[in-house]
Amino acid sequence: MRESLSMGWGQQALEQASFGVLWLKPDNSYYLNPYLCSILGLDESEAVGEEWLEAGPLASALLDVNSPLQLVDAKGQALWMQREAINKAELRVYFFHNCSDWVLIGNECRRLQGELANLAATSSVQGLINNDVMLQLLDGHISCSRRYLNPLSLLRIRYEFPNDMEAALVSHCIQRIAFFLKDQLRWADQIGMLDSQSFLVILPETDYQSAASLLKKFNDEPHLALFSSDDEKPLSFSIGLTEWRKGDVATKMLKNLQQDVDLTVV
Repeated sequence: MRESLSMGWGQQALEQASFGVLWLKPDNSYYLNPYLCSILGLDESEAVGEEWLEAGPLASALLDVNSPLQLVDAKGQALWMQREAINKAELRVYFFHNCSDWVLIGNECRRLQGELANLAATSSVQGLINNDVMLQLLDGHISCSRRYLNPLSLLRIRYEFPNDMEAALVSHCIQRIAFFLKDQLRWADQIGMLDSQSFLVILPETDYQSAASLLKKFNDEPHLALFSSDDEKPLSFSIGLTEWRKGDVATKMLKNLQQDVDLTVV
């Protein structure tokens, strides 16, 4: 039966793929690749069939209108699959990608956002999260990393100013820097204030190497231009970077940030 369903192209690739495939032919026969069979707890003998039932249990499970699609695997664990389709007269193929981690992270972010709704979340720097709320967010991300082993990095950027610089000018300069940082960071990153002259950035789903690649932006012209103003410019800046490791708590990660990164080797 499997030979009769051979596409003549990519068959071996589909057998080895780390995503699910459902192939429906015009004669109403069907094929499920091994990955999808393992998710559904099906035997190899159930991977192919002579007749696809549009109202059958497989169709109900795999072609549900919801996206992402929620399934229960052979171990009874809930997971989410993103479905893509190729629909042609001679061919209907559905691809299923496991997006469970992203759904869980999204749910965690929505939970944290709900908690923040009842807090005074912003600092005196317009649009940035204050220190107390940033630490709560960091605790939430650490809990997520501890549970799912997701990578997590933390970035500290501190700017030094002349001792005789007026407080209003320092505040305005910090605000300009904040706008620059928010523009440079990714949508999922969270930025707030660690203290009056230091920014704290939470980088979800980011390991140390990937986070270090972001530091190149601080050697580029848009950032260096912040130091060109005659009246409102910092004297210098320093950056600390750390990655969550098993056993780390928020205080340990913040302590690891005290070590400056050498930007000349980035």
